[in-house]
Amino acid sequence: MIVEIILITSLAVGVMSFYWPEIRNMVAGIKTNIFLRRERQKTLSSERYTAVQSGKEGLPGLNESLGRLINITFGIRSGKAAVAFWIMSAALPLIIFSTLEGKVSSLLMLLTAAFSAGIPSLVLMMRLQGLRVASSREGEILLTELLDNYKINYFNMQQAIEVTAVTIEEAPNCRRLLFDLSRGVNRAGGPDELKKLLNDFKFAVDTSWAGVLADNMYLALTSGIRVTEAMEDLVNTVSKAREVDELTNRENNEAGLILKYLAPLCYIMTVVGAVKYFGLTFREFINYQFCTEAGLQWFIAIAVSYGAAVCAKRFLTIRKLDL
Repeated sequence: MIVEIILITSLAVGVMSFYWPEIRNMVAGIKTNIFLRRERQKTLSSERYTAVQSGKEGLPGLNESLGRLINITFGIRSGKAAVAFWIMSAALPLIIFSTLEGKVSSLLMLLTAAFSAGIPSLVLMMRLQGLRVASSREGEILLTELLDNYKINYFNMQQAIEVTAVTIEEAPNCRRLLFDLSRGVNRAGGPDELKKLLNDFKFAVDTSWAGVLADNMYLALTSGIRVTEAMEDLVNTVSKAREVDELTNRENNEAGLILKYLAPLCYIMTVVGAVKYFGLTFREFINYQFCTEAGLQWFIAIAVSYGAAVCAKRFLTIRKLDL
């Protein structure tokens, strides 16, 4: 037991050391976001309370926010998607409990069940992160196409969005977002609905330039204000940010290759080594790995560690293109 704790602790320290710069940047970003949210909450608390009391505005429910997230990440608009999410989140730990009960220690079983309960949420967040990264790197193409169509269509932003959604082919992620935005703008009954649609667009990309673009769209759609100069400045700024990102990008591709290929290969080699050098049959290896307490515990530890490493790689090392 002591040896296992030492090995797991060493593994955790090694992973933290490897990703320490990203962890430090992430912590700093979290602190900044917490500070900004507190300040925003202070300035809007009285206004929000009044709106809720009058019945004009209500805080979105958990299922509504979850449905919004599923719609953005997978394009599923059905109200049953949130129900399916909760069923999966509850079913996975129940399956873990029924499978591992009496075979491993209670602590390991609880930890594994907790991790499995978070798998649907992790899948959604990883999908959202991937969408944000891909969309952020399509920003220059999106802005250039939208600006050109905005000028061609005599500064009609609604028409420019529709045309751009059809013609933009080199930015598939932003194209899907523009299609959703275009359909919503055509059905929008007022500024409030339009603002909600643009907030979904900003949430899907989650960059500074997307926020500026959404604000310009809102002004052009609601007030008819020409935003040509503002969008030209935004295109130039994003172009410079892309050049800087290409020069300063130091993503460790070797670490990604090790995580993607070498780690699973090492486990496969343990099977080959056990069969070829230790005289075990494949059936005996499976029996020792999954039908004994020690083998099952180590397999669970390996699987959870690998899943945590994949999540860390996804969230900490893949950066969005932002200003």
